[in-house]
Amino acid sequence: MDEFELDRFIEQLRAAARDDAAVSRVRELMTAAFRNPASIRAAMPDYENDDEILFEDDNLSIWFVRFVPGLHVPPHDHRTTATIGVYEGAEDNHFYLREADRLVHKSTRRVGPGDVIVLKPDGIHSVEAAAGQSSCGIHVYLAPLSRIERSLFDWDSGEARPFTDENYDAMKRVSR
Repeated sequence: MDEFELDRFIEQLRAAARDDAAVSRVRELMTAAFRNPASIRAAMPDYENDDEILFEDDNLSIWFVRFVPGLHVPPHDHRTTATIGVYEGAEDNHFYLREADRLVHKSTRRVGPGDVIVLKPDGIHSVEAAAGQSSCGIHVYLAPLSRIERSLFDWDSGEARPFTDENYDAMKRVSR
């Protein structure tokens, strides 16, 4: 089995994002790579920040994402397909439906080492580290995520708010 090489993986994802079947091609690449989460963990740099853009252009964003214990990221959308793979720890993804006057919890899925999930552009989820330990993963978006006008959703009312740093900080849940 080939060892994971981040630069090569990014190039493969860039080619996949230009394919007519980009969603399935990205999922295939992620699924194949995450069959060996230990190889990914060994190859990834130690990032100081909990999220780092590894690559971004007009078709694709690739991020390193770490979720730490005690932080629950507020419900949000991506407005593009998101493919998420975890190589260390686990994250709990809570999925929601937005009704006229509230946000309704639909389901929760734990994503652990080697798991890959795909979220549709209209999906709404919140995320937290599972089992009291940090999780690390690679998140792939089929658009320039840093330039998309996205939404955060009020935990109770479901009201959409612009995804800004200020709104994120006000809406995140922190426990100790």
